[in-house]
Amino acid sequence: MKFKNIAPLFIAVGLMSACATNTGPKPHSWAKAVQNADSRDAHMRLADHYEDVAKTLDADAQEEREILEEYMAKPWKYGKRIQDLKSRADAMVRDLEMAAKESRQMAEYHRQMAVEER
Repeated sequence: MKFKNIAPLFIAVGLMSACATNTGPKPHSWAKAVQNADSRDAHMRLADHYEDVAKTLDADAQEEREILEEYMAKPWKYGKRIQDLKSRADAMVRDLEMAAKESRQMAEYHRQMAVEER
């Protein structure tokens, strides 16, 4: 599976890992965990992590959609800033959805690697 541009994914993973309170590796060690994954369990842990990140990104995208709906419902409330606010919210939703998709792709990749490690 080829990935065109995974930079947004790594940024999102870093941000989401920094905010997470799980017991997994620290944010700065995820790159090392990916490089050192040499067992089925290691790949499954990474796959689970990427799925968790995708779920968090989906929730963030939904929150941005709700903000966008607020902007659309009461455009007069925001005056001249409305177009900029809508554009930024649209871009944020798009970026979050893309990062969630890439995170799911990484999860799938690690699941495939786990199968191959058997």
